Amino acid sequence: MKAGIWRFSNRLPKVPKPFQVTLGEGDTPIFKLQGSNIYVKTESVNPTGSFKDRGTAFLVSKLKQEGTKRVLIDSSGNAAVSTSAYCAHAGITHLAVMPKYSHLEKKVNVLWHGSTIIEAPDREAARIYARKMTKELGCRYIGFAVEENAIPGFKTTAYEIQEDFTPDAVFIPVGGGGNLVGIGRAYLEMEKASEVERIPQLHAVQSAACAPIAGEFTDFLKEDSTLAEGVIVPYTERKDEAVKLVKETDGTGWVVRDEEILRAVAILASNGVYASPTAAVAVAGALRAKPKGRIVCIVTDTGLKSNMMMDQFGKRIFKVDSEEALTRLVEVLRH
Repeated sequence: MKAGIWRFSNRLPKVPKPFQVTLGEGDTPIFKLQGSNIYVKTESVNPTGSFKDRGTAFLVSKLKQEGTKRVLIDSSGNAAVSTSAYCAHAGITHLAVMPKYSHLEKKVNVLWHGSTIIEAPDREAARIYARKMTKELGCRYIGFAVEENAIPGFKTTAYEIQEDFTPDAVFIPVGGGGNLVGIGRAYLEMEKASEVERIPQLHAVQSAACAPIAGEFTDFLKEDSTLAEGVIVPYTERKDEAVKLVKETDGTGWVVRDEEILRAVAILASNGVYASPTAAVAVAGALRAKPKGRIVCIVTDTGLKSNMMMDQFGKRIFKVDSEEALTRLVEVLRH
């Protein structure tokens, strides 16, 4: 098994080896999209299909070291899936408070790992309910919007990017802000240690349905809903630090609409990457920005947990129930 984030253990806060938990996260591919200056860091190939696995690996290792027996998280999906998997591996009981609109595929993942789900009306209610339940049940709260032990794992994304090259800018889908904060802190630390020639601009990209961080940098027309439910986090304690990091790196914020997100999903798919709408948010932001130089977009998770079937796809599905029908279809496809 790969060492996961622990191949960077000399850069991370110390965790004794017996407590280090990994499912082989990290070492994700980075490659250039056809005909563009955009490179994608495909976090969708992590063990549970999202970048959250990096933060979860370090977090659950610390929980194991602390002797934690039961945890509770609020999440729109990926954090719940990731923590349920790693907690199952570590023998820690897991509860998840999730919005009712979270994708069923994500909830199924969480349940298969042995967790229990509490459905809340929306993302903000999930946050409030989770914190209330934590006190009443005596659980360890591990919400990623405040969990400091998730940040060291997210830093490893920047370390891996630097093994390839120093980008001019990094575009990041932002919900709770943990990934941006982790990547930003890593670059600041590498600059201080003279390990990078420059710090790339960090760009926060959010949906027009909810943009408390990116909206600090640009005006936008609010949409009522979004396909990218993973970035719907109305309130996060990481907002101030995220905004500060974007400013310190001369980046900015971008707010994208659903049609731009769908276009980005299609472009990624045409390059062989099946991404969720949330994961495509960064690419949508980069396409809007049209920046120069070498650009890295963080593709945060797989489309396999979103499972969108577009209406027009029906035209590309041919049902064949006999050899005669097959023969006719072959003639159609031939021409």
